[in-house]
Amino acid sequence: MSRLAITILFMLLMSIGSPLSAQPPLTLQTHTGEEVSLNSLFGQKPVYLKFWATWCKPCMQQMPHFQRSYEQYGDKIQFIAINIDLNDNADAVAKVENQFSLTMPMYTDHTAKVAKHYEFLGSPFHVLIDNNQNVIFQGHDADQPLDNTLRLLSHNGRVDKVRLLNEKQKSGTQLVIPKDAKKAVLFTTTWCDWYLADTRPQMAKQCVLAQKYINELAAQGIDVEVKVSQLWTDHNAVAEYVKKFTANMPVSIDYGNDLFIEYGINSVPSLLIFENGKRVAKREKF
Repeated sequence: MSRLAITILFMLLMSIGSPLSAQPPLTLQTHTGEEVSLNSLFGQKPVYLKFWATWCKPCMQQMPHFQRSYEQYGDKIQFIAINIDLNDNADAVAKVENQFSLTMPMYTDHTAKVAKHYEFLGSPFHVLIDNNQNVIFQGHDADQPLDNTLRLLSHNGRVDKVRLLNEKQKSGTQLVIPKDAKKAVLFTTTWCDWYLADTRPQMAKQCVLAQKYINELAAQGIDVEVKVSQLWTDHNAVAEYVKKFTANMPVSIDYGNDLFIEYGINSVPSLLIFENGKRVAKREKF
């Protein structure tokens, strides 16, 4: 084998052995719009990531606990509050920050890729990471196991017993866009019409109107499809949604929220229109 061939082979093996170096870093966004690498927030201390939303009732109930925990352990554990950036905005986040006098670092997952990386399935979501950057705890409740793990982490940055959820992201269904026809795709959730009825009534109303609108498009013979976020959703929720709205088009879960990320969907409902394989319009009001 020639020296050139050996060099090329060595370079290929090196690239195969370090795939993460080719991936862009995970980033969060500050309230001023500045992008910050998630890795830059990781130091020698363990890390507590809390994913939340302003319209999430349990998230609001847990905020006093979150602030107390920060005041107790903030010098030994890096606290990072992460708004999931779904049907939210900076004003709503600031209002919650002021309401609960939150003083920990606040960020927004503006690409939704950080949530995907940590297998986020529903808010609130707690992720604890030891000082070796290993995920050692996942949970949704501000309960005794969370408190116990925080206490242990605050001592030496490690715990002996890992507590991870059994929930795992499944493979999402593909979205096929025809190259020679029109297609409408509605991005929504199975719960926005009723869960947001109290906290975001106008958004809840829009979710109802959007599904009715896409039902009308389907009745006109237009190719339509509904993609629902994986957030707090399973097949039973999809079946109930289909029955409630008499949806006779494909309705499927976007596991991993891959399509939400790909098409930049951070508000539901959102309707995308495609013609001849190209996206030509986006609609959020109905």
